[in-house]
Amino acid sequence: PIFPFHCQYDYFHIGGDDLYLLVENLRLYLESEEIQLASNGGQTLPNGSEDEQTPLFMGRRFAEGGNRARMFISGGSGYTMNKAALKTLVVDGFPTCFPHMHTFSEDVMVATCLRKMDIVPYDTKDEAGGERYMPFQPGHHLTYHPPKNPKDDWYSNYSVDVKWGIDHCAAKSVAFHYIKEDLMKRMHGILYHYC
Repeated sequence: PIFPFHCQYDYFHIGGDDLYLLVENLRLYLESEEIQLASNGGQTLPNGSEDEQTPLFMGRRFAEGGNRARMFISGGSGYTMNKAALKTLVVDGFPTCFPHMHTFSEDVMVATCLRKMDIVPYDTKDEAGGERYMPFQPGHHLTYHPPKNPKDDWYSNYSVDVKWGIDHCAAKSVAFHYIKEDLMKRMHGILYHYC
């Protein structure tokens, strides 16, 4: 095996220590009919007898420099892969795709490697068009509005078909980035009725 636990789990979420992950929302999303169909090639729901899985690479999609041909998943709120995508990345991607590169933008490099194997970032918006994976704190997404010329700000330039303001975040958001310890405690307290 590529590593001891790769066959034991269906999905892997990779992220840093400054993200807040709503595990129950992630689980609901991964168990949804949409994702089950996508992981089974979009044809039929899996029934347990499948030998193969369609690789899924999920998270907040960005178009590098506004170029939709160079989409990547923002590493800030983390990215979620099913085991087929992770195995492809580790077995086929890492040995040949930038094997000696050192960079802070691992999210762009991971997407580049997967794109070479025809695995592209999956659109994770909900049915209302709200984003599930947030690259900033909740308040930022609530109050941010793009400039008149979207290319004047990297965030609006890199964003792909998003809604702004109150409609930006999905009701069942999965992750938020730049959550420092105090905010993490407050969010947890509010979400889980500890205050």
